[in-house]
Amino acid sequence: MSNNRPKNHHFVPQHFLKAWQSSEGRICRYRFIRNTGKFESKEVAIRKTASIDDLYKIQFPDGDYEIESSLVTPEIDEAGHKILERIRTSFMPAWSGDEKKSLAIYLTCLEARHPDVIDAMDVGPELESLRKKMKEEGFARDESVDEVLDYFQGSPSIGVIAFACFLQNEKNPLLAQPFSDGLLSANVREYTFNSDALICSSYPTSRWGDYLKDYLFVVAVSPRKAIVYSTSSGVDVMEAIPESVRAKLINLYSLSKAEIAYFKDKSKSGFIEQHLSWAHNLKNFEEQREYVSNFIMEELREAGYA
Repeated sequence: MSNNRPKNHHFVPQHFLKAWQSSEGRICRYRFIRNTGKFESKEVAIRKTASIDDLYKIQFPDGDYEIESSLVTPEIDEAGHKILERIRTSFMPAWSGDEKKSLAIYLTCLEARHPDVIDAMDVGPELESLRKKMKEEGFARDESVDEVLDYFQGSPSIGVIAFACFLQNEKNPLLAQPFSDGLLSANVREYTFNSDALICSSYPTSRWGDYLKDYLFVVAVSPRKAIVYSTSSGVDVMEAIPESVRAKLINLYSLSKAEIAYFKDKSKSGFIEQHLSWAHNLKNFEEQREYVSNFIMEELREAGYA
């Protein structure tokens, strides 16, 4: 194995974060410090931001390898940074179908690469039921089934393996329908702002519901632009509220599942401290929906619209 293989693996790409940089290669990071609970806003290097050592490392009993350089970078980031720059400076109605598909794949994978999602892809606890099913259906000789599943059970990286399969299926759907198809079939709105109003976070995509059924998907792609996908006319609620409230609502969604937020300066401290990771602090979807509804009504009252 090469000693030069990448170790610092980004789950929010550097090319994504750079739109929010405070100065060359740096960004303002907002977070609660775990040991003290104190809220902090601090300028940090993008190179070490939204990353984890060996996040995309696959380890087996007889060796290990990383998929950042072999899969994540070439399959997502190399094409992704180009389509990201395009959406930041143009509007989708004029795009080709291939361009819309490329953006949908990029955004779907932007969620899938988050550590929480990769952890959720770990099907290790289900391998025993799979073992039983394969033997009952005569998938292969019992000894062969045991040999394969024992090998996989010896790996702590099953979530990363599933993530690798997910990435490849989005571009070449041999296993199941791509999740990005959900974005392509949805209602979509693009919102631009005249000043830097939108926050980025360590969990920049906000999705509520199932990609292939009923859902809302919100993502700020720059400090001045956001995209909203929805399978219902509810997306038009965004159209009905004033622009200043709309920007705050998008920011609320960007903070919903994140532990860290990012902006160009420290001007968003109050808002981020109040709402960072708000969805994780509520029990269920009904409480989350009520939180958003109360937020909108309060912002409308403060803006003089209600």
